[in-house]
Amino acid sequence: MAAKSILAAVFLLLAVVAPPRMASAATHIVGDSLGWNIPSDPTSYSDWAATKTFLAGDILLFNFTTGQHDVTEVTKASFDSCATANPISSTKSGPARITLTDAGSRHFICSFAGHCGTGQKLSVTVRSQSSPPPTTAPPPSNKPKKPSPPPKASPPTATPPPSENGPSAQTPPAAPPPRNSATSLGGFAVFFSAGLTLAVALIY
Repeated sequence: MAAKSILAAVFLLLAVVAPPRMASAATHIVGDSLGWNIPSDPTSYSDWAATKTFLAGDILLFNFTTGQHDVTEVTKASFDSCATANPISSTKSGPARITLTDAGSRHFICSFAGHCGTGQKLSVTVRSQSSPPPTTAPPPSNKPKKPSPPPKASPPTATPPPSENGPSAQTPPAAPPPRNSATSLGGFAVFFSAGLTLAVALIY
């Protein structure tokens, strides 16, 4: 019982940590119904490739009649000039299956005389399985930006008009009149006389 539990735990752990499987490879029939032939439009194969997404592991299927065409892989320079002198590889029997093993650009032509020059050539860009699809950035806007409005000036603070009679000032209270010195002396004399009289009376 314990052994079965351990085995189940191991399988569960492997299911969790195992990397996800790569997407299944797609097979692209080159040219679709046109096959691999001399096209009536020189841009037929480039237009066809523009509608496809090629991932590493995908397969290109070239449908052609043996002895009438072939599939020759060449460099970018040879592709542009339709040169067949130093091919990377060449498949003479049709139909031909070419596996796109790695990410990058691949270039194919038909090496029969005059075929490449009339448009029987194909260039594809292969992406890795993990790379995201290309995104198209939105074009920049041509509309001029509106300038920011200047800040509104605050209205000046109104000040009250000056009084017609000039600045007002508080009138200090009047000082009390000085005490009459004569009155003070008179009171002192009366008080002194009374005290003297009382002292004499006590003596006698």
